Amino acid sequence: MKNLPQKIRRDWHYYAVAIGLIFILNGVAGLAGITAEGWRQYALGLVTWGLGFWLAGMIIRRRPEQPDAG
Repeated sequence: MKNLPQKIRRDWHYYAVAIGLIFILNGVAGLAGITAEGWRQYALGLVTWGLGFWLAGMIIRRRPEQPDAG
C-alpha cells in the first residue's frame, strides 16, 4: 500500500463504502422495476454513482490531513 497516493491511502474506506452503496442502489433500482434503455441507462448509472458517493460522504467522516512528522 506504500505505492498509493496519500489521499487514497487515507480515504480508502470512503471509496469502499461508496462502491458498496452503488451496488446496493443498482439492486434497489432493479427490484423497484426501473427499466432503463439507451441514454436512460447511462443517466441511471450517473444517478446511482452520485447518490453512492454522496451517501458515503454523509456516512464516512474523513479526517483532516495531518502534516508529516519527518
